[in-house]
Amino acid sequence: MYFALTDLIQTDGGSEFKSEFRLNVFKYAEKHRYSRPYRKNEQSYIESFNRSLRKECLGWGKYKQRDISDLNQELTDYLIWYHDKRPHMGLNMQTPNKFIQQLPDF
Repeated sequence: MYFALTDLIQTDGGSEFKSEFRLNVFKYAEKHRYSRPYRKNEQSYIESFNRSLRKECLGWGKYKQRDISDLNQELTDYLIWYHDKRPHMGLNMQTPNKFIQQLPDF
């Protein structure tokens, strides 16, 4: 596991979040929640992250089975950068991990 257990993973109802994902989600989160369709802000954070991931890391191409090993390393590097080094405007130009450390419960 690359990152610590989280309280919640929220996904949409996409086909990639069925079967195998559903069997493994609780290895990474205590709760799994499906976002409700057609709710204005319900999926905005997920869509924003997906857009950043595509724009800053993966691009919009299709990948083949032989690319998985390289993609795993690229994604790991990106997630570390995203959480530890990339400032976020919505967090007053702090990184997510820095922001979380400043919360009263931490």
